[in-house]
Amino acid sequence: MGQAKATNVIAVEEPLPAAPLGLRRTPYSAVRSCGEIRLGFRPGAGSAAIDEAYQGGCLRVRLPRVGRHENPCAVLLNTSGGLTGGDSITQRIAWGERSIATVTSQAAEKIYRALDLPTTIDTRLNVAVGAQAEWLPQESIIFDRARLVRDMQVRLASDADFLGIEAVVLGRTAMDERVETGSLIDRWRIWRDDRLVYADALNLSGPIDALMRRPAVGAGARAMALVILAAPRAAAMIDPLRVALRDARGQAAASSWNGMTMARLLAPDGAVLRHDLLLALGVLREGRPMPRVWSC
Repeated sequence: MGQAKATNVIAVEEPLPAAPLGLRRTPYSAVRSCGEIRLGFRPGAGSAAIDEAYQGGCLRVRLPRVGRHENPCAVLLNTSGGLTGGDSITQRIAWGERSIATVTSQAAEKIYRALDLPTTIDTRLNVAVGAQAEWLPQESIIFDRARLVRDMQVRLASDADFLGIEAVVLGRTAMDERVETGSLIDRWRIWRDDRLVYADALNLSGPIDALMRRPAVGAGARAMALVILAAPRAAAMIDPLRVALRDARGQAAASSWNGMTMARLLAPDGAVLRHDLLLALGVLREGRPMPRVWSC
């Protein structure tokens, strides 16, 4: 997947980028939604066993009942109904030794236009020895003139099993929406045993719709996703993943290196992206059903 701008990679845990300079203040500058989750899992039987649970501001967590063949699951909810300029989300989630849990979201997150400061989403995930962690939020829908800075940092033990996704939809095609302009800064860092094994950054700023039409950036796509499996089993999953992605309706590619298997997806709209995501996740989750909120 192409990138509009190149960024430097450094092997340290980095703070979120500073807010853009020169943005005008508005009467709404002091009205902000802020949410924070601190969640810790421990081994349990049949349901998510919680070591730590804190929820604050607009962010909430719920622990639904799960089926016989499903992982314990935590569902994150944003009670503000969406995020706009100056809103911030902080997420700290830890999987203790040998714990198993999936974390997802109740619905697609909506990122509305920013009048001044950007929206920030700051996520830190820690996965301990023998743990199986899934980070499966539903798509983020970006609206015209939105500004989003999203920072994901994951720390894994040597034998931890981690599956994570991030998906973005640039406007709702059913509503004939286009993201003509805005800013999307999206960064990933993954450490295994305190060694940086993966670093990626997307900076898509300015005339987003025009940029996404460029063949080297998005080739006309209006939705995109990253799927990462970092696990001892990762190398064995590349062939079945590539076979499954032959049925993708958008553009899809998969690769495997450094103890990780990854898929990148481009799609003309959110429906096609969802279809292709489910193809990839069906393989990497080895046929287990998706969290039920994905069907709501």
